Amino acid sequence: MSSSGTIAIIGGGPRGISVLERLAAQLAAETGDTGGGSADTVTVHLVDDTEPGAGRVWRTNQTRTLCMNTLADAVTLFTEPGSTVTAPVVEGPTMFEWIELIRGDDLSETADPHGAKTALFRGHPAMVRGEFHSEIAATQPESHPSRALYGEYLRWVLSVVLARIPGNLKVEVHQARATEITQVTGDDGIVRDEITLEHHTSGDAAHLASSPVTVVADATVLALGWTGNEPDALEGFTATSVQMHPTLHWVRPGNPADQAVDAVGAGEEIVVRGLGMGFFDLMAMVTIDRGGRFVTDTTSRSGLAYRPSGREPKLVVASHHGYPYQPKPVLHALPSPAPMPRFRAAMAGLPEDAPAGSVDFGETLWPAILRDAQAAYYTVLLSGRCPGHAAEADRLAAVLTVIDDPALNPWRLHTYPELQDLVPEDDRFDLGFYADPVATFEGKTIAELTEFLGDRLAADLHEANLGQDSAVKAGLQVIGSARKPAQVADEPGRFTTRSRRAEYAELRRVGQMVGSGPPAFRTAELLCLVDAGYVRFLGAHPTLVVDPEQPAFAMSSPTTGDEAVFSTTLVDAWLHKPDARTSADPLTRQLRLAGRLRPFTLADGSVTTAPEVDLATGLLVHPDGEVDPRVHMLGIPLLDYRADMTISPMPRTDPLMLQETDGAAVSALRIAQSSPDVQGTQDSRG
Repeated sequence: MSSSGTIAIIGGGPRGISVLERLAAQLAAETGDTGGGSADTVTVHLVDDTEPGAGRVWRTNQTRTLCMNTLADAVTLFTEPGSTVTAPVVEGPTMFEWIELIRGDDLSETADPHGAKTALFRGHPAMVRGEFHSEIAATQPESHPSRALYGEYLRWVLSVVLARIPGNLKVEVHQARATEITQVTGDDGIVRDEITLEHHTSGDAAHLASSPVTVVADATVLALGWTGNEPDALEGFTATSVQMHPTLHWVRPGNPADQAVDAVGAGEEIVVRGLGMGFFDLMAMVTIDRGGRFVTDTTSRSGLAYRPSGREPKLVVASHHGYPYQPKPVLHALPSPAPMPRFRAAMAGLPEDAPAGSVDFGETLWPAILRDAQAAYYTVLLSGRCPGHAAEADRLAAVLTVIDDPALNPWRLHTYPELQDLVPEDDRFDLGFYADPVATFEGKTIAELTEFLGDRLAADLHEANLGQDSAVKAGLQVIGSARKPAQVADEPGRFTTRSRRAEYAELRRVGQMVGSGPPAFRTAELLCLVDAGYVRFLGAHPTLVVDPEQPAFAMSSPTTGDEAVFSTTLVDAWLHKPDARTSADPLTRQLRLAGRLRPFTLADGSVTTAPEVDLATGLLVHPDGEVDPRVHMLGIPLLDYRADMTISPMPRTDPLMLQETDGAAVSALRIAQSSPDVQGTQDSRG
């Protein structure tokens, strides 16, 4: 058997195994071979330092308290008929369909019209550990599964790919960390990349190598996921302060399952920065995972009562905007697409060849999004679906006419006299309020803010529980849903710098807060903890200093009169946004220093955090504009350049992530197949 090239896939999470699946599909199609040997074999090295298949974020041994922010039947890792991909479609079950098949249920004809998904599963049945059985039994299409169970789904996908690899593909899986990538010239005069792997485990008999191992690759695909950055000046100061004062504990920003939450002492009051998903994860880990219990209590406004274990801390929380992410609506079904006819029409009117920096998002698209949000709100309010409101078709028609008046600012529509005789003031949709609730706070103390936000959380939870009958959720769904198509319209960098920093930044900020929030049960738990005295809110734009006299962290916010709260423990409940300029990932750093990677630059010369890549293939772009001949980069590090980089592939949507992995797989295969025979793996000692 001879080799016709070697490919390295660095990162064994969802994107990495999707790239491998796309490679296998393409090779099988080229030869019609699904087994046995082949004269020319492509070798693939799949590398992950945590758990190949699941990756770090979705690893299967993490606490099952941490849940997905995605619904069970709204995520897949398989392409579907009609997908915009080059390699052949390989149909497989969504996560919920996989769960159904594990339970022995039959898939509906709508879900599996040709039986392909069922046949794939029956040919490769899943063996899931017993601790997941109760969760599998209880999961519904609209459930938020544990991240560990999603990791099991991903590992099953990898097992299916490995079991079905064609005879012209050889796969070696390495549980290792890739620490170095350098160009090397072989005896044949061909330039390739040599990748150093540390803590190497390979093959069926796992072992730790006594020294690093290197992989020589004709093509490399970097599917790195969330990567950290080198500490900035403030983080350096915080780290130095902690070193100087051993009684201080700082839980650094990071993936919640990786954070040193055990450093948080029982019974103490700690200061926390962040009110997004990282905060809700922290909240669950320091209560549920420490033996605390939330029990049903129909007399409380959260619907819960908290039974403490005595091992939980108390939390004083602040963030840039000072308000928790909004809960997702309780629909008892998968959500319907948000109605966005004005936005779709505005996007259709954009020139297809609009150059970079030429589209003013604030003038062309933002008003249409806001009008769609207003229309969605009033359609529910006046259609008879919203509790306490009868169907009023004539009034709705009149309101829609006001919404579409180009002379009126849709952001401030609730203030215009044109609505005075149509909608009572208290029933109007105040978008500005939902964008920044803390800005309306009129008190001065932490206690007053906590009471105010407790009332707001109760209102948010009420709206979430109304589900499709909530006018508020209908309006906010438009803002959240508009992010992806807006990103596609911008790609790459078509919006003007002014509108990118103003209206487009506001869409992304508000859309994140109202569209990427926790399941409603997490908001109920937060409200329960607020009412039980375990959580207080400090406000927006927090300031943190270290008081060397106590010593203690001192956090304050102008929202509450700069009243400082002191604690020996600080938790940063958030993740760094990957930045190619300051990345702590050794491969990203080396590629940048070697002149093989450049951050994407906007039309006005502003430099973004994302590496620039060729959109069709994912190949890196050099500082001189040349495309790298071998190295591809995918996913989250490209947040400022490509659309939809943090969203899992959603069934029935032709997911952009699967288009991305398909393009990289086809490109890597083309490069590998055009290369002379290479030696795949060798001991670095020679």
